[in-house]
Amino acid sequence: MTEQQKARRLIKVAQDFLKERYELQGHHIIVAAALLTKSGHIYKGLHIGTTQPSVATCAEIATIGIALASEKNMQIDMIVAVRDPEAYIISPCGKCREYIADYGPDAQVIVPLEADSGWEIVPISSLLPLKYKKRTQSGQIGICECKS
Repeated sequence: MTEQQKARRLIKVAQDFLKERYELQGHHIIVAAALLTKSGHIYKGLHIGTTQPSVATCAEIATIGIALASEKNMQIDMIVAVRDPEAYIISPCGKCREYIADYGPDAQVIVPLEADSGWEIVPISSLLPLKYKKRTQSGQIGICECKS
């Protein structure tokens, strides 16, 4: 399967999931994500809103959590997020980019084109250049293990 075919399949999964779950328990679910792992499994997740928007969980992060709970050594191959009833493709926010890069350093992300209604596949490294990394005591570079 080509990258374009994988992307089309993942986009359709996310769009169908959002349309199916848009009205859920009296809430408007406005974002859904679909993630393809290196092992070939697809996982879906939803934006989890609250009355406090600052503590909401993005669909991409929820999806990563579902994939992590389902697969040991999960690695993201490709991910996409879609928004609103029209289920148009959106770019991940900064926090989501960090999660994607941590759990799929070479992940491909489906993002909208700026000029029209199309989309493209880009590496996460192009969306998050110069990612924060922490040096361990032995001098090795690892991901941040910040405690907040």
